[in-house]
Amino acid sequence: MIGIQYLACLWTLLITQSGFVCSDIQFIEVHEGDSVVFPCAIEQRNPPPFGVYLMRTWLHRRQVLFMYTQSEFTVGNHHDLNRTSVTGDPSSHSVNVTISKLTVRDTDRYYCQFIVENPSSEDERISGKTEFFLLVSADAPRWVDRRWVETCAGGSVVLPCLPAHGDGLAVEGVSLKRQKGWAPVEVLYHSKQHHSNGPPSSSQFPADRVRLSSAPGPSGITYNLTLQQLQPEDSALYSCQLLQHGRPDSSTSLGRRVFFVSVQGGQCGCSSSSTLLYVLTLAVAVLFLLGLVGIYLCKARRSVRSHPQAPIYEEMVGVQPSRRKLAPSHLEDMESEYRNCSVKKSCPENHYESPRNQSQT
Repeated sequence: MIGIQYLACLWTLLITQSGFVCSDIQFIEVHEGDSVVFPCAIEQRNPPPFGVYLMRTWLHRRQVLFMYTQSEFTVGNHHDLNRTSVTGDPSSHSVNVTISKLTVRDTDRYYCQFIVENPSSEDERISGKTEFFLLVSADAPRWVDRRWVETCAGGSVVLPCLPAHGDGLAVEGVSLKRQKGWAPVEVLYHSKQHHSNGPPSSSQFPADRVRLSSAPGPSGITYNLTLQQLQPEDSALYSCQLLQHGRPDSSTSLGRRVFFVSVQGGQCGCSSSSTLLYVLTLAVAVLFLLGLVGIYLCKARRSVRSHPQAPIYEEMVGVQPSRRKLAPSHLEDMESEYRNCSVKKSCPENHYESPRNQSQT
């Protein structure tokens, strides 16, 4: 039972220190002029929240809006007032924030924070269930495949490299491109220029942070580019393209498959914390069940010890233990009855064994 209490305390301490379970991340891609809806919600709680923030981070860390319960919302930038609307109320644990007339400058990472009153200390901030990455593109085609990749500071990601103009041509190298927000696309790594004798001016990734690997696949050889020792400032859109023979790489846009690489800083280790919480919860449940089984076995042993066993001779003749001791008066009657009857003669009460005495009388 001590182990159960220890794991329970450790599980509670981990939850209280982490403050929240990491939110899910939703990738949203729209075009300029479109609108987006951010559904902000948390679990039901008492007391209910009295306010909610919509914040943006990564490119521009600032407050988008704040809404107090049963009141109108306020925006951090007055230019957003005419294109922002809110439905719902913070006290109902959910609100929907709609932003219209989007531009490429709205590309960013957004999250909600609900404010809950805490009488003993400062008000508590609770993050919403979902975080949002909004990508507003100006002229990107709809068929571009965009995916989300998340890692920790100092971690690495693996990006598959695809041909820019189709398959069937000889591969001469790879090119890695990056775009931060509405900034122009920049070339971070070019294998042909990187391994040439000229200055690697186009490569902004040192050689020890880039690793190119190849492996046979169902449709031929696949190439992967691994970015290592990533930092939060490396968060951006990435695309790896194959350099093919006879096809110069003069494109200034990203490739057919784009990855948004999100490098976490202070909140790194979110997935490991969730895994640790799951393992601790499972361990507490197993130990709790073992404790219940142990208690049940102890009670069963005590009940067996408290029940006296019948002597061997009583078990042989089938005498119940509760009838071993007879009342003294009953014993006297039996003794007197046996004294009046000899072993060789039958008792007078047995009329079948002494018919002569009956006839004489």
